[in-house]
Amino acid sequence: MYLISLCLPLISALITGLIGRFIGSYISIRLAIICMIMTVISCLYIYYDIVLCNNVVQLKLGEWINSGFLNLEYGFLFDSLTSVMLVVITFISCMVHVYSVEYMSEDPHKTRFFSYLSFFTFFMMILVTSDNLIQFFLGWEGVGIMSYLLINFWYTRLQANKAALKAVILNRFGDFGVFFGILLIYFIYNSFDFSVIFVLTPFIIDYTINILGYNINAITLISVFLVLGVIGKSAQLGLHMWLPDAMEGPTPVSALLHAATMVTAGVFLLLRFSLVISYSLPILNFLTIIGALTTLFATTVGFVQNDIKRVIAYSTCAQLGYMVFSCGILNYNASLYHLTTHAFFKALLFLSAGSVIHSLSDEQDMRKMGGLVNFLPVTYQCMLIGTLALTGFPFLSGYYSKDVILETSYATFYWEGIFASLIGYVAAFGTTFYSFRLLFLTFFNKPRMSKQIMKKVHDAPTWMLIPLVILSVCSIFIGYICKDLFVGLGTNVWNNSFFFYPFNNLILESEVLQRELKLLPLMAFFYGLIIPIIFHFYESNKNIQTLKLNSFMKETYVFFLRKWYFDYMARLFVILPFFYLSYEVMNKSFDKGLWEKIGVTGLSNVILNVITKFKLENTITISSFLFYIIQVIFISLWYIFNPFNFDIEIISIIIIYFILLYFFKRK
Repeated sequence: MYLISLCLPLISALITGLIGRFIGSYISIRLAIICMIMTVISCLYIYYDIVLCNNVVQLKLGEWINSGFLNLEYGFLFDSLTSVMLVVITFISCMVHVYSVEYMSEDPHKTRFFSYLSFFTFFMMILVTSDNLIQFFLGWEGVGIMSYLLINFWYTRLQANKAALKAVILNRFGDFGVFFGILLIYFIYNSFDFSVIFVLTPFIIDYTINILGYNINAITLISVFLVLGVIGKSAQLGLHMWLPDAMEGPTPVSALLHAATMVTAGVFLLLRFSLVISYSLPILNFLTIIGALTTLFATTVGFVQNDIKRVIAYSTCAQLGYMVFSCGILNYNASLYHLTTHAFFKALLFLSAGSVIHSLSDEQDMRKMGGLVNFLPVTYQCMLIGTLALTGFPFLSGYYSKDVILETSYATFYWEGIFASLIGYVAAFGTTFYSFRLLFLTFFNKPRMSKQIMKKVHDAPTWMLIPLVILSVCSIFIGYICKDLFVGLGTNVWNNSFFFYPFNNLILESEVLQRELKLLPLMAFFYGLIIPIIFHFYESNKNIQTLKLNSFMKETYVFFLRKWYFDYMARLFVILPFFYLSYEVMNKSFDKGLWEKIGVTGLSNVILNVITKFKLENTITISSFLFYIIQVIFISLWYIFNPFNFDIEIISIIIIYFILLYFFKRK
């Protein structure tokens, strides 16, 4: 059952990718969906066996690399962390497969699309089930290349090309960090096996590496490289620019890659290596700060977005910030809890947005929508459930997981945790504001579509409604069902999957916080709901012109609209200097300048000029050339043999030379 769960997505990808065009898209896509449903069933069995029965399974399939001291085997590790991630990945992927049947029905390359989806699921499962670093990196890179192919699925669109390249290039920085982290781990531990690394880590916490005369803690240096990979893959502040632009792919891609699986690969890396990272206090503080700043950034930028998918994308970035700063305060189980609940309601939001876009003939600008509540009632209800879960409405999934992170971060009682908690409360207000702004602009304001589009508006068909309804139910109940299992006092399901206190002291501290702090998320929700209602009231009564904005508010709006000028600064300080250095300096001045003059090209030009000049000035005949050649051959033979021992060979050569000399002179 364990290996079947890994083989089925690969079989699905091969069926649709290799023989899909021969057996027809109808049959191949249905076979792919059957494979994904069977994968979900097998992963649910694994979840039952590992989490509920409290087991750990490790499989070794044979030798992979055997070189010197390195003996690496194909291995899979199924622990509590892996089993939870497998259920999340395969369930969301199955929903996306089913949803895409109707969404991509008019696309001529839909079999290739389903092949990409299945390949992505396969590589993500390799990533989370690997028991060694090399196999982990194989899944990490496979996820990256499949994300490029999925974002650039409509490869004839220029914006899709740009977005895919942007995602790959920015993720290469993160991949660079993970690669060097793996090399450094092997240099220190002399092993790629996770079990060896985690067992030895407590014994080398004081080990240092001398770099340029400075002694640097080895654990901290490894953590620096690994965190760089997290920043790239999970779109944290600094390498976040690719995430909103990745919305250029089809909407099911957004739901799969950028809501449930790929962007959470960075958080999974933190959880998997928590037994290493937890020994480095500077890195933990850095994670807390960078996660909080990412949450604040994404929330403020989400205020002013008008693309329906970009609003949800920035909310994804903000929720990833919650997960990262929760890891920074050693509350890894709360981070995994929020990752799980977030996957369901964020996939629901993306797929609901896809239903709206599909019904409006691929229109994504919210300013050109409105009044859809009567045209798309089921889609509206699903998006409302997803929005309420995202904003932390009481007793829905987001309410449980987000509140746990906010309360435990404040309960750390040191400034990084309190700083992250306060920003989290502000972000809770902002999330509610732009989420309900999306609902009002899309469903409640007066219609702004053309008459031709209004005639074509229809609710989602059956293949699209089934995933929406299932995800809606999960978004309501999954947080309540899993709370005690994930973050409850005394839960023992995690064992050694990641760093976990014997007793969850942060939960205990958060239970005795002031009542006002516990009510802050609820107050943030209501204030974030009231402001969009006020704007909707003003617009419906045509009194929006009465809202006067001063210069500070306008500058703030522009600042948010320009995304804190990160793209501008990246262009000014990174992209333009890079292209100037690569083209003006290295290409024109060195490659086509200095190196060509003193290198092979310059030498060939000199020889060519000499030969050309000699040809123009020389009037010698062919017989004279042959005479000179014979002279060179004679001199060479003269020096090969001893000139002082005049035997028969030398005499014969001399005679032949004079005969030829006479012959050519005569000619």
